[in-house]
Amino acid sequence: MREESDTGALNERILEFKSDPDKLRQASEFVDELIQQAKKEAELKQKDKEKSKFVSNLKRRLGRARGFVLRVFDALCNCTQTAAAAARTTARNNPFAKR
Repeated sequence: MREESDTGALNERILEFKSDPDKLRQASEFVDELIQQAKKEAELKQKDKEKSKFVSNLKRRLGRARGFVLRVFDALCNCTQTAAAAARTTARNNPFAKR
């Protein structure tokens, strides 16, 4: 019985709200603001995601280039193993290298 009275009161309040154009306008403005804010936040998250993807791609390319240069250096300086070892040590101390 209480549920019926609660439902009836709720329906009355809904009808009253729908009949007041000022309240409807305020509610639609509020919803529009929420939607705009959500779009802005989604765009910011997308930009951050693309930026991090670019940075990881750049790190991967630098690592590949470094590996290629080291292989070429090892091939050219095959007779001097100390120089090749020094090049490998420098590559290990590089902050862009994966660990």
